[in-house]
Amino acid sequence: MKIDKYYLCGTILIIIACSLYFTSFLDMLVRPFFQIILMGSSKGKDVLFFGIFGLFLILSRFCERHKLNILNKSNDFYLKLTFTLLIIIGLIAIITEIYIRLKLNFPINSTFVVIDPSMTSTSIMHSHVFKSVFGFIVSVIIPNIPAGIHLGNSLEPYIPNFVKFSFILMVLLFITMVKACENRSMFIRFLTIFFFSCGIIGIMDGGIFSTPGVGGVYGCLVILFNGFLLDKHSRFNSDYYNDNIKDDKPEGITSIISRHSKNLSNVFKTSKTDFNTKQLIKILLPHLILILIIVIRFSLIFAMAQTGYYEVNIINPHDSINLDDYGVLTVVEENNRTVYHLSSNHNEMILLNSLANNLESKCDGFSITWNAYSYL
Repeated sequence: MKIDKYYLCGTILIIIACSLYFTSFLDMLVRPFFQIILMGSSKGKDVLFFGIFGLFLILSRFCERHKLNILNKSNDFYLKLTFTLLIIIGLIAIITEIYIRLKLNFPINSTFVVIDPSMTSTSIMHSHVFKSVFGFIVSVIIPNIPAGIHLGNSLEPYIPNFVKFSFILMVLLFITMVKACENRSMFIRFLTIFFFSCGIIGIMDGGIFSTPGVGGVYGCLVILFNGFLLDKHSRFNSDYYNDNIKDDKPEGITSIISRHSKNLSNVFKTSKTDFNTKQLIKILLPHLILILIIVIRFSLIFAMAQTGYYEVNIINPHDSINLDDYGVLTVVEENNRTVYHLSSNHNEMILLNSLANNLESKCDGFSITWNAYSYL
């Protein structure tokens, strides 16, 4: 009995995810590489990536084989729906971040760090709103989470109930992603699943401006507008495997070069005859939108930077707190809050981590304003 390659590959990836979850021997091999892609310090993202990738392969193949398509729509329809959901979920997270700061009377341009019961940070530019809801659900289902996996559920009490219920959109996003992977060539399917795995993790753990979140949005547009070009250049497409591979007569190097040269010439030929300005704009659109998102991201970071001083809001301090080592400019005592203005002669990230360690078990949480110029 022939084993389906998608089922086999998906099963192997899920086994790797389980190995990462229950053991630590793969951490040193996997973590450095995926930390660059997924931008996270917790190996929980690695577990999710391999598990989700495997599920996408298996479920997309299963739905494809059994023709499970209630809406009777094309994979491009679900791809557009996936893109729409990514944007909606990202906007909900940003609005929630603003709501939390208005409710707690924090500056909008600040990072909020929850101390109790465990440390979790969040900001408009790197939101953990949906991660906290997901972490809360996981902690209820699985009480004993291995060390090295950060759930972020300390933020959950600050999330409005409406947003918690909107987590159903994450479930819908997963379904639309599965359907968008169906009936695609091998190369495009794997590329789509890679983008989707990054995207669903990023939009939940980091938000729309996070590197994997942006990758998911960009990937949707690349597959939608540039998928036909990728198929033309790819050796790994279904037509090639079905029509050109002969088990008893492997393709020689000369044949491979000749075939690729012909395919490449056909692409350029198509470009000359069929590519008008409108078609060219469609091809460039994903890359232009990627540039736009990056520009917006860094424009907000630098435009909203607080350069004169760092404003640190400490909520519900319940122990003696001394921040003299950070260059205190002013201190204001309010109801259940202490507001410090600290010298700007600090690197933002170093100061944030130092404050988090200093304030651990001494308050419920704190916020600190951004200063992107401190990295220059």
